[in-house]
Amino acid sequence: MILLRRTSQLFGTIDGQYLRPDTLSALSLDQIKAIQLATDSGIVRLDEVFEVTTDRIPSEPFLVIEGDCEDVDGLAAEMQSGQICVLGNVGHNAGGSMRGGTMILVGNAGNHLAAGMADGLIYLVGDCRDGLASPLPGKKSGMRGGDILVAGSVGNRACERMRRGTVFIAGNAGDYCAPQMVAGSLIVMGSVGCDWAGGMRRGSLILGRDTSTKPLASLSEARDFELSFLPLIWKHVEHRQNEAFAVLNLSISFAQSASQRALRETPSPLRIPRTRWVQRQIADLNCNGRGEVLVLKRVSSPV
Repeated sequence: MILLRRTSQLFGTIDGQYLRPDTLSALSLDQIKAIQLATDSGIVRLDEVFEVTTDRIPSEPFLVIEGDCEDVDGLAAEMQSGQICVLGNVGHNAGGSMRGGTMILVGNAGNHLAAGMADGLIYLVGDCRDGLASPLPGKKSGMRGGDILVAGSVGNRACERMRRGTVFIAGNAGDYCAPQMVAGSLIVMGSVGCDWAGGMRRGSLILGRDTSTKPLASLSEARDFELSFLPLIWKHVEHRQNEAFAVLNLSISFAQSASQRALRETPSPLRIPRTRWVQRQIADLNCNGRGEVLVLKRVSSPV
């Protein structure tokens, strides 16, 4: 296990693409400290930005970062395996092209969190800005697999061109939610902004409440349904949350033992619905889409 604790020195924006557990775990302590990071102030050594502590007991690559990293962009880009937990904010493009492993973020995230994500698990305790699970520049598809759980709210254009995977947002989503969605499941328990589901072809947009905002998509007539697959989604989200909390608890414990700081509280778990009952509409009829918009109608299923 590796602990990086942020120093007080400021360098402007920092390129964090090399800060990933599957890369650092193969290096010695001296090699980790000597890693060169690109910043607005020029090239600096990693130990100028972070204090480094290691504990090689866990066999799986494990990285804990403690402190505000809002100026660190591209954190854990192209991560393939291992576990990373950031006890603080992160910058833009965190988890870009992620292909495996687990990322826990106890703070807020910038734009384009999980852009081009193909696999793995991201659990965000705070909010994130625009472009959650968006396509990489020049790419046609957005998120292509994996799971994202967000305890807070997200900005505009969440899950643009989403192709596979599951995204659960406990708070609100901004404008242009799920544009050109191809497949996968996006659950928004709070409100959604304007012009949502435009160009939706397949997939499921699941809303936790009736929306009064105007969709960009053309919707079919709403009908009530009981859907047997919904409990499978709720069970899957709960299972992934349990996995995330196991990583989070271990990370907090390690950070405390290394830093001798005051006890950090574990965040509260997400409130996951249990219902099978929905109001269902087909979208986007303007482009002959066969996606579905499901509005949850009951907190729990009847006996």
